[in-house]
Amino acid sequence: MSLESRLNRLFAGFGYQKFRMSKFEEYDLYAENKDFLTSQQLITFTDLDGSLLALKPDITLSIIKSTSAPRRVYYNEMVYRPRDHHYREIPQAGIECIGTVDLYREAEVIALACKALACIDEDYVLRVSDVSLISAFLEERQISSVYRNFIIDALAGKNADYIRSLVEKKLVSEDAGAFLIDLIDLYLPLSEGVKKIQKMTETTACQPIADHLKELAAVLAGFDVLDHVFLDFSLVNSMEYYNGVIFQGAVRSIPTSVLSGGRYDRLLKKMGKPYDAIGFAVYMDVVENSRSMRRTHDGDLAVTYTAKDSPKQLARIIRRYSDAGIRVQAVRAEEFSEPERWKEVMTMREAKKEAGL
Repeated sequence: MSLESRLNRLFAGFGYQKFRMSKFEEYDLYAENKDFLTSQQLITFTDLDGSLLALKPDITLSIIKSTSAPRRVYYNEMVYRPRDHHYREIPQAGIECIGTVDLYREAEVIALACKALACIDEDYVLRVSDVSLISAFLEERQISSVYRNFIIDALAGKNADYIRSLVEKKLVSEDAGAFLIDLIDLYLPLSEGVKKIQKMTETTACQPIADHLKELAAVLAGFDVLDHVFLDFSLVNSMEYYNGVIFQGAVRSIPTSVLSGGRYDRLLKKMGKPYDAIGFAVYMDVVENSRSMRRTHDGDLAVTYTAKDSPKQLARIIRRYSDAGIRVQAVRAEEFSEPERWKEVMTMREAKKEAGL
């Protein structure tokens, strides 16, 4: 079963409905929310009525635009973005939960992210952060807005030296600097991480957020995914749109992130929708490209045949191997070349005997 099929089955099994969309949207949708996009370079064209359209670089915005009631959807769609100095058609899969996002629904989406990663590779890690905790801390300590973006960049880059320089210049208090450095150093399994963050936030405005993370960990334990989830505050996204838990997933067999998501209630409010929202996307192109690079053979078995062989018997042989999950290909003997493309090569007679036919 293909990865796309397994993900579709996973999402549908939790009650998410398939969502389909057009390849393009009105350009204004992206112009008004450009900071939410990974790239502001769009492929645009003029419609027959003179309006400006764009090939969609993002799926979430299209789903929100079409939403007039709470919904839970999954998708397998193409987005159009620049990559390697060229525009590319990039496949994505994912889910969006729009409506009232309570503790259970938040945990369910994170658990589904874990299960989606397990469909790719059972050896996976999901890093979790909460941008509202960082935002609340900066606000409570009245840290100048001039330095807030630099501090967020320092968190993302695990640059403790920058925080120390702010303390030395007395632009940030010593205790605030110590807190931020502790955030940079924090990378623990979620169940352990929430204990530490609760101690760090005692008697501060961040305490309720730390308590929420503890409750979230308890629900994730019910989904039996907690062993794969780690707390990491170097994970930060745009605070203009994201307002709570965010997460990013990776698997051991691929050297880059393959999934990301989080709470984006502010984007809903900005677009005039009275709902909460949380979701994630799986970068299907990253997964498939990595698998293609690792694959050393085009197939498991090549079965060679001649004009004298029975097509009916050949069909039975090919079906037998295919039903067993073997990547098999029938190749005419006079056209056969490059045997290294297959793990194994057999004549039709050899394959027939091996298959017990």
